[in-house]
Amino acid sequence: MRRRGYLGVWDPTGGEAREGSGLPIEAGKEEIRILARLDGEETQEIPLEKLESALEEAEAIWIDLLRPQEQSNTLLEEVLYLNPLTVEDCLSPLRMPKVDVFSGGGAFVAAFAAQTEREEWNQLRAVEVDLVVGENYLVTVRDCPVSEVQERLQKRLGSPLSENSSGEELLYEALDALVDGHLPALVGIAEVAEELEGALDPTNQRASIGALENLISLKRDLQAFRRLAVAQQEIIRRLGRASPLRDYLSDAADNQREAVDMADATRDYVDGAIEAYRMRRDERTEVGIRRLTVLAALFAPLSLLAGIYGVNFKHLPGAGDPAGFWVFIGVQVVFVVVAAIFLHRRGLL
Repeated sequence: MRRRGYLGVWDPTGGEAREGSGLPIEAGKEEIRILARLDGEETQEIPLEKLESALEEAEAIWIDLLRPQEQSNTLLEEVLYLNPLTVEDCLSPLRMPKVDVFSGGGAFVAAFAAQTEREEWNQLRAVEVDLVVGENYLVTVRDCPVSEVQERLQKRLGSPLSENSSGEELLYEALDALVDGHLPALVGIAEVAEELEGALDPTNQRASIGALENLISLKRDLQAFRRLAVAQQEIIRRLGRASPLRDYLSDAADNQREAVDMADATRDYVDGAIEAYRMRRDERTEVGIRRLTVLAALFAPLSLLAGIYGVNFKHLPGAGDPAGFWVFIGVQVVFVVVAAIFLHRRGLL
């Protein structure tokens, strides 16, 4: 069973709340981590109880919610005072990337990271990462570790940020980290596609069935990735139109477009591999059918003669001649040899 988060599952069938959805998520308890950069001081981790006061004093705050449950819901509603629709979006898997810009400032962004998982073969997995940005804070919501975002945000908090747009700077860093992780994942998938193509052997169809099924599944994942990536690219461009970080977000959108092109190229490669295998298989089948047809054409006259001379009539030509049987056999042998030479010269045998 393909778990929640795989591209073929998350994209078309998401939208159910985590609780009671029947969709398995990564095991583990809820984790909340809060990193704050206070004015003129180094980044430090603060407890949840001090978050409300830190929001008024800190230069920038990163709130990371891993496998969110009741405590995260309380934080979003009663500490950050987010509206119920935004809280619901944070706590529920979504079908596609989206963005909601708040009237009073800030925004909600549903984005995704691309990861590969090695089972029988590498599979492309989409990890939903929800982002809520305020004036001086960023909230990340996810169901499993996303190392590229964690490392990038921790590094950015270690240096000074803009006074009035620290939240937007953290948002850019998170989005840029997510987009930068797409190309390495796609390169790994392209290598898997090459391996699977090498496993396609028309002379051993039984062994090729598994590789062919994996290629078809890989193609479906690449198509789903493209849908998600195109939507995410448009979200980044939309955010950049009204942001002081327009140039940076435009660069992130261009990188996202490069990932889309890479997915298209890999999908075309997979299409070509599948089509080439089918052509070789069909050609091999056609050769087998043609040989059977030629053999049938060779032996059909012989069967006709044998049928005629097999009837129970007394007066058949050559029936009373002691050499009649050998003449009959000789005629058939000569016919087969002459027909075989003729068909071989015509390239049919």
